Formats: sequence, structure tokens, C-alpha cells
Amino acid sequence: MTITFIAHSTPEPVYYGALAAILAELRALPLCHLPVRFDNQRFINSRQYISPQGQQITSGLLWLERLTGRGAGAEFELESLINRAVKEDIVVPLNQPLSSPCYAQMIRTIAEKGIAIESLQVVKNQDRYQLEDCENGKIRSNGWTRDRFGRWVLGAVTQPVMRAGNQLRLAVLGDAAEHRDSYPAMLAALGDAADALAMNIEIVFIPPTLVGSQLDSTLYDVDGTLLPGLSVQGAENINANTLSQLTVAKWAMDNQTPVLGINSGMHMMVTALGQKVLGEETVAMPGPSSLRALQSILPLEKEPVRRGNHRVLFQSGSRMAKMMGREAQIRYNQRWRLSPKLLDRLSCTGLQVTGTDESGLSAECIELDDHPFFVGVQGNPELQSRRERPHPLLMAFLQQVRQCNREREISHDALTKSVRLKHPYFLMG
Repeated sequence: MTITFIAHSTPEPVYYGALAAILAELRALPLCHLPVRFDNQRFINSRQYISPQGQQITSGLLWLERLTGRGAGAEFELESLINRAVKEDIVVPLNQPLSSPCYAQMIRTIAEKGIAIESLQVVKNQDRYQLEDCENGKIRSNGWTRDRFGRWVLGAVTQPVMRAGNQLRLAVLGDAAEHRDSYPAMLAALGDAADALAMNIEIVFIPPTLVGSQLDSTLYDVDGTLLPGLSVQGAENINANTLSQLTVAKWAMDNQTPVLGINSGMHMMVTALGQKVLGEETVAMPGPSSLRALQSILPLEKEPVRRGNHRVLFQSGSRMAKMMGREAQIRYNQRWRLSPKLLDRLSCTGLQVTGTDESGLSAECIELDDHPFFVGVQGNPELQSRRERPHPLLMAFLQQVRQCNREREISHDALTKSVRLKHPYFLMG
């Protein structure tokens, strides 16, 4: 039997396992992966891919599930890897060359078991990535590249999609580099939905540092907002990220702009509604920066970590039920849940819990009445999207963004308010 090692020496976790997944699919072989580490200070979301079975592993292994429909599964220790290789050929990704000193003992151990080793490495030629044989230097694969949504495609030019209608601007919370290099799932899923709907969308990234008038001006030109709930590093950035998400959620409420909250993004939407209705002094996020929270309603409650695919039941007649059916499996990476106390206080505002777990006690999805699209989900549907099967929630969100854009175009009242006069002297005759 043979182990084919594929090394991609790059600091960005998004590349780890990508070409290995492609080769494993082409050869119809299983992909097994060892424990690897990336710079968590630089890429805080480097291990935010959650497999269907609930393993939390390197984000780049998302590509295996997108390409094959199979989750990457748990990490292998060397002994279990060898036991697998004794029975069948396997593909194993690395984030360093096999010739690195850290792998010397591993190679000796594998050779002692009589297992053959094939060593390939990823090389970049302009924007194309190929597999090169480490022994003879021969290129062993076609060139692959990433499209504007970060998805892997064969060849230098992506297959065109015939798109119609206006270009829609979608605000996505988070740094562009974090989405492309650390946690690729959200951008890829948006690309899947946009392709299926033949929509032309432009992603406008909203980093935590964008505040005040700059944030306000940026939001004024967008057609929809998405709160993906990515982690950020450092107390200062956490506070800035919280403020940014709350500001965007309140703006979407006030301006009737479609907004979708994912995981902690949903928590921020409910907190923003609570602060607007009950007052900021009443509803405060937990944390060291919110000392007043000790005397306030905390929007979140700590609960045991829940990961992987779990069954969710949707309220009959709700928007979620129309999108997902009566029930569905949703991918989770959950540490917090919404406080029932706050949800009860907000029920009079039109906020509805439209999805629950099987016990009926945990709020998994929320919607707000009298709003074009104010929907939040506890799970991470972007992890279940594939190019040929976009997630229905993301498709419904983009459809509503397009519908609102069309309605604004034909509304005289909206047209008279769509251009923001940023300088007072423009009002002078």
C-alpha cells in the first residue's frame, strides 16, 4: 500500500488539504489528516471547520466536504494512520515539506512497516496551483486556481455564469483576509447561492475597525448585510467587533435592509433589538468591558458545547419553514444560547422563535415581523453549502436582497432618499 503525502508550505490555513482533497477525489482514495498547527494569533479562525460528526479541525479541510460530500473526520495519530495505510492507499496533506526534520522519524516508522511513500508538493505558477513530484520534479496535475469567492476551479479561467440584473452590494462583517485565508466557508457559500440565482454580487467587507461616520457611509450604499459571527483576537478587537455588529444590526432594522445573522451574529441581532426597545442600560453583552451587565439582562447563557449536524424543528408558516421544510439538519459550533428571559421581553416587538431543538426549549432560529428579512440562525449553514447544492437559507437571503433592490428602484420616495448628502453646504441653493 502507498501513502501519498501532499505538502503545501503556506502560512494560510485555507490552503491546507485543498489540493490533497482534489487528488483524493480524482483517484477515489480516502484523505486522512494528521494534527497540524497554524499561527492562531494571525489566523484566529484557522480551526473553525466543523465536520458533520462534530470534529473541530483546520478550516482548509472544508474543501474535502465541498468536493466529495464527505466530512474530513477526526485527526489521525501516526499509529492509526499506519494501520489505515496497511489496508489501502491513502492521501495525507501536510503543511510543511516531507523533507522537514520534524517528519524524519515518521518516515522511518512508515518505511519499517513496508508502506510505500509518494511525496508531492504544491507549487504556484502565477495564479495556478499544481502538484509536483518531489523526486523528479515532474508536474503531476493540472493547474487549479481560486475564483473571486475563494472556491477552487480547474484552469486559469473560471467557467462564466450568465448573470442578470443590477450588481448588488452585500456587506459582510469581518476582515477580507480572514474570510479568504482563514475561514473560507462563508464566501464560498455566498458564491454558490449567487451562481444558482445568476446574481451579480459585490462583497463589501466591514472590519471591526470601521466605525462612526465611515461605517455609516459604507452601509448607506449596501443592499443587504450578513453577520457571520467570526471570532476576533484580543479584548480591544472583541469590543470593537461587538460594537460594529450591534451598529450594523440596528442600521438594518432602521432602514428595512435584509440582514442574516449566523451563530453569534444572531445573538447580536437580538441584542441590538433588545437595546433599541428596552434600552442599552437594560440589555448588555456579557464580558469584562460590560460591568453594568451584572445589573442588566444578559442576552446569552452559557451551555455545553454542541458541534456537528443536529436536528432543528421549524414553526409552521414561518419563513424558515418555507425555506427549509418542517425540519432539517443544521451544522453547529455552539457555546452560547439566547436567554429565554430576553426573548420573552421581546415577543411583543414581533420577534419570533421559528426554530427549536427537539426539546423545544432552545431557540435555534429567530425572525422579526414587519421586516423584509431579519433572520438569525444558531448554526452554521455555510458549512453545508456546495457549488451544485447551495444552502436554501443563503439563496432565500439573496433573493430578498434582490427583491428589495428592485422595489427601491421603482419607489419615488426611496429614490429621493437614496443619495446621502455628506456635506451640509450641498443643501444651499
